[in-house]
Amino acid sequence: MSSTSILADGPPVTPAPASSSSTLSAPVKTRQSVRMISGVRVDVVVYSFADKIMVLVSQNGRLGKMYYVPLASSASLSAFAFGSGTNPGGEDEYSLLPLTHLTPTPVLGSSADDVEGRIYAVQVASLVSRQSPDERRTVIVGMAATKREATEDLDDAHRSLFLDVLAMVAECRVW
Repeated sequence: MSSTSILADGPPVTPAPASSSSTLSAPVKTRQSVRMISGVRVDVVVYSFADKIMVLVSQNGRLGKMYYVPLASSASLSAFAFGSGTNPGGEDEYSLLPLTHLTPTPVLGSSADDVEGRIYAVQVASLVSRQSPDERRTVIVGMAATKREATEDLDDAHRSLFLDVLAMVAECRVW
């Protein structure tokens, strides 16, 4: 018996009637950036929901794992989360360090030893928190699965990709 015959024999599905009153007050704010990085198409799409910020980073149209990172923390931790020194370019000298109070939690497609995915997730959440210190929504980060071996060292191409993706996320600011 094929799966199509099972579906064909089932009762017809009718859509639910459209409601005349909507609970949504406004459309979801969205921004997108697309770049070719080292010959790979990288798409960044950021959505701003009332209770969450979703950042999707896909390579060649694929996502492989997802994390969530709550931004809410105690006030005593946030005082130590931001550096006060700046480098000669005027940027915070600690801008590439992840905030210590953020903990990424795997949702889909991640293994226990996926350090690179956790780093990406906490870096994206740190970027959101630094750009908007009063932001308390949870950040959900979806990203392409990497095929790099756990023992393989990061090279300049990986570092460049990492920095380019963070720059793309910053361009798509919706928080």
